[in-house]
Amino acid sequence: MKRLVLLGGGHAHLSVLEDLALHPDEHVSVSIVTPQPQLLYTGMLPGYVAGHYSLERCSIDLVRLAGHAHASFIQASAVLVNPGVREVICTDGTVLGYDVLSINVGSQSQSGVKGVERNALLVRPLQRFVNSWMQLLAHIKNQGLSSISVAGGGAGGVELALAIAHRLRRELDSHAPHVRLITDSPVLLPSFPEGVRERILRNLRRYEIGVHAGSGVAEVGLGFLRLESGLEFESGATVWAAGVGAPAMFRESGLATDAAGFLAIDDYLQSTASPGIFAAGDCATQVNDPRPKAGVFAVRAGPVLAGNLRAALAGTPLKPFRPRRNFLTLISAGRKHAIGGYGSFGWEGGWTWGWKDRIDRRFVDRFTAT
Repeated sequence: MKRLVLLGGGHAHLSVLEDLALHPDEHVSVSIVTPQPQLLYTGMLPGYVAGHYSLERCSIDLVRLAGHAHASFIQASAVLVNPGVREVICTDGTVLGYDVLSINVGSQSQSGVKGVERNALLVRPLQRFVNSWMQLLAHIKNQGLSSISVAGGGAGGVELALAIAHRLRRELDSHAPHVRLITDSPVLLPSFPEGVRERILRNLRRYEIGVHAGSGVAEVGLGFLRLESGLEFESGATVWAAGVGAPAMFRESGLATDAAGFLAIDDYLQSTASPGIFAAGDCATQVNDPRPKAGVFAVRAGPVLAGNLRAALAGTPLKPFRPRRNFLTLISAGRKHAIGGYGSFGWEGGWTWGWKDRIDRRFVDRFTAT
């Protein structure tokens, strides 16, 4: 019997588990290794922070999904992969042999900035951030806070700044802390078209969110934040949504990576140096056609990954994954309002949020109904 091991419960592995549930193979044993029994869908995280969704509404039960896929569920993390003997070593001491290994563990918060690990609320891993956010919200309601800083000028940082400002204004009104957004880039969302950026800035002004661009964070202290420019702010809390890092496991395992440490994969989503190891999502870089670290690519890669894992197990030809260069972007803007972008076009409105809401709910429902 062939052994398929899935490391991580990310967006691409949802499609793999769905495929296994719909088309079981009695000649393949499947194990999934992930530290959390549920996946919090990243597309709905800002809506959760803003108060539009309950945690249950934007979560997918991985244990249940694994059961439908006839897969063994192991609640742990992998610490080492040994491609020479095709084994995975887990934090709980479990050693799993594999014939085909698939990795979809996402990225992690990375900074190298003094005080971040000790004093900031790291957005990744998401479950830890959710717990920290609820504790912070309770603290603000009980004891108050003068300001919150969000570090990160990408879509994730912008959405969280707007979501936090909306939630606090709705629940605390005039006593809501001031929210500021900080990025080392000269502008917010540098890879987005001007029309989208202008709409984002208008929405940030609506919530009186301060924008400080062009200088990175030098230090996150207890109650303050200092920029590389020397400017210093009082900051009762700092949310760290800046930059993503690769899991250390890849280099420690001697796997081929790109310059930033992300697993190097080819057009078939297979490791460039270790046959039988596949990956998708933020943890990997498709070296011939690199893409931004965005959840949309993990979702799109899922069906191709599922097919290639079956092909690798059966010894049949693989199919390439060729993501489209343009993709739809829907950015939530605090209240039930969103900004959309595709190519050079941008738009916004309550109807755009409704569109995003339907897409997100449909995605979660797809895997909770499996």
